[in-house]
Amino acid sequence: MCPRAADASPRPLSRMDRALLGYQRENRATPLSVAYLLRAEGRCSVGALREAVLERAALFPLLAHRVTHGAGQATWPDWAPDPWFDVITHVREHRLPAGTDEADVRALVARRCQTQIPLDAPPWELCLLHAPGAAEFYVLFRASHVWLDGTALHRVLTALFGAETAVDSDGWLREGRVTPRSLALAGGRLAGWMTPTASLEALARPVAGEHDLYWASTSVERLRALGRAYGATVNDVFLVALAGAFEAWSRPVGGARRLKILMPVSARRPDESNHLSNFVVGTRVGLPRGPGSPSRRFGVVRRQTSRYRRGTDAGAGERWWFERVPTRYGRVAVAMGMDPRRVAVSTSNLGVMPAPLTIAGRPVKEAVPVPVPVPGQRMFVILGGVGPTASLGVAIDRNVPRGATLANLWLAELDTLARTAVASGRSAPTLWP
Repeated sequence: MCPRAADASPRPLSRMDRALLGYQRENRATPLSVAYLLRAEGRCSVGALREAVLERAALFPLLAHRVTHGAGQATWPDWAPDPWFDVITHVREHRLPAGTDEADVRALVARRCQTQIPLDAPPWELCLLHAPGAAEFYVLFRASHVWLDGTALHRVLTALFGAETAVDSDGWLREGRVTPRSLALAGGRLAGWMTPTASLEALARPVAGEHDLYWASTSVERLRALGRAYGATVNDVFLVALAGAFEAWSRPVGGARRLKILMPVSARRPDESNHLSNFVVGTRVGLPRGPGSPSRRFGVVRRQTSRYRRGTDAGAGERWWFERVPTRYGRVAVAMGMDPRRVAVSTSNLGVMPAPLTIAGRPVKEAVPVPVPVPGQRMFVILGGVGPTASLGVAIDRNVPRGATLANLWLAELDTLARTAVASGRSAPTLWP
């Protein structure tokens, strides 16, 4: 859960927080952030939004924490209360012109996500986006990645806008136990990062440095039903459909090598379940390619992802090795995880937040995870959402061709997997919308 007043004492940055902080300071022009776009029914004023946020900040004081440093260079920084927390600074509005459509909203969000989030104050902001006479509005939440991983991001949004009983979700936890065998296996996987990835022709152009944003939505139940049909998880469905979308989108380059994508995996221990920090390790997943049945493609992905499911110690092994890296080199490890020679595409599966979410009493109908690429990254794809609706967010460098088609190609691949499941008798037609 997101700690309440009694649990909001200062707390040291995690190892990954510290590594990301080092990377951010080394690359001060880089927007190292996480973001979500919420779409809600009705109308909302910035005053009502600020009042609602103040009420939640009183319940969850960690919303008013920032990075602090003690005396001396060797002091480990803390997350500690900011006595000058000002809701007016953190909750702003942007008035949209009448007639603004979704493409205009996407462009505005992409531009906004390229701006820095200061670390000398609580590292987050809300921006209310609304147009005159519109029957709906948007709220863009942005926060420094130094503060939040995907699990913590959902907890903050639930603390701000969710039912209080929904904030207590434990999420993905690991026992944190390591054995000589698990450390050896994890070490072998980390050594595998030295091998290059295959790529796609569409990703071969020079980087423009600006990105476009796209999204698409489907039902959570459909993803779960596909998982049941193929004996897989929702995460496996996400990746297999993404592999199919890539093949329909662009020709591969790199010979027989697989296209490697970055997939963060939670390494939180039970005693860290309520911390707003980063407790993840980066893993590489080689996507299936070439002709083959959906069953074969799911098998390729499942063999790589099954070791990271709940109750395993695989993530703990990678975390053990990462925490042995000297602090001053942590930023180097972060940079390696985003190196396009090693991972062609960054991805993340955040899961879905529990419904309902409400913004100043107005119901949230859609929650879109917003990928924020760092310089050099050509594509970042995130799956998230709220309640019964899963949303895919895609950020693509402006110099990459046909970027606008990829989200819909992912939806089309879900349709193909569904039709194959029905035709093969794996599932009943009534499961598919």
